[in-house]
Amino acid sequence: MVKRMALVLTMLMVAGGFIFANAQQETPAPSTDGSGSYVIGLSNYSLGNSWRVQMMEEARFEAKNNPRIKELITTEANDDTAKQIADIEDLIARGVDAICISASNPKALIPVVEKAMAAGIVVVDFDNVVDTDNITAHVIVDQIDFGKVQAEWLVKTMNGKGNVVAFNGIKGTSVSADRYAGALSILDMYPEIKIINVVYADWDFAKAKRAMENIIASNAQIDGVWSQGGAMSEAVVKAYNERGLKIPPVTGEDGNGFLKAWKKLREEGSTFDSIATSMPTWISKKAMQVAIDALDGKQVQKEIVLPIPTITADTLDNYVRPNLSDSFWCNSQLPDDRVKAIFQN
Repeated sequence: MVKRMALVLTMLMVAGGFIFANAQQETPAPSTDGSGSYVIGLSNYSLGNSWRVQMMEEARFEAKNNPRIKELITTEANDDTAKQIADIEDLIARGVDAICISASNPKALIPVVEKAMAAGIVVVDFDNVVDTDNITAHVIVDQIDFGKVQAEWLVKTMNGKGNVVAFNGIKGTSVSADRYAGALSILDMYPEIKIINVVYADWDFAKAKRAMENIIASNAQIDGVWSQGGAMSEAVVKAYNERGLKIPPVTGEDGNGFLKAWKKLREEGSTFDSIATSMPTWISKKAMQVAIDALDGKQVQKEIVLPIPTITADTLDNYVRPNLSDSFWCNSQLPDDRVKAIFQN
């Protein structure tokens, strides 16, 4: 899985056709009549999983094809909050027109966001947000509801009782914390449901698979798995399947690897079932579009909530892409020729 991710990342970086701007490049004056173009900085905290890789590709494709974007300057913090703060400081110094941020920490970035706002820069966060109202806009999905929808399905499937293993994303991020809070708000209502293990697997296939293998080896009774990420859900299913064990109900996400595994089990006559929620990889594209609207002088909402499709057995075939790699995330707005060029098996 790690090798496959690295290959996809390399392809995306080459195919994106973006050269990081040098510090001397002239920044265009903001336009209020919609006629100009802008330099946008995008501060990303991590490329640590395939969702984040595709999210950045959605941003690059939008920048390449949107005439309102003169240049996109991307920075990568490698899961280091101090580096992300320094990255944003650099974008401020370079005089970009707008900064879009996927934040490593909801609190630590508040001062640097306020500095950018004081400098007259439009700031839009997305995905993992900064916990401040002193910002142009937040572009989000309702992550608490994301976790609730999954947990409600799991509780119903388990008939309100049994042992649950919970798989979370990156500890400390707002997305992981909110999804788990949403799940707990449902699971805690059922006294006969017990969470016997909580794993932070960083939304990563390999980490989740090792963790699930160890839990299975402990011979613990597991009646359901609440997983907030598609790669982790895929790992759970494969850990059971490789051992010839009956797979308990597992919640999922729209990662193609998980959807393909789910579809294959159904075709083989398995009783396994799931529900898959979706965090759109095109949220980065939406954040850039909101930033342009704000730069054009349009009024933008402080909080823009994107819809979350829910995939069930009845709609699975509408999303799964059997001829594409496991790394593809199926709720994408990339054109099909671009998707096939990057994610073809």
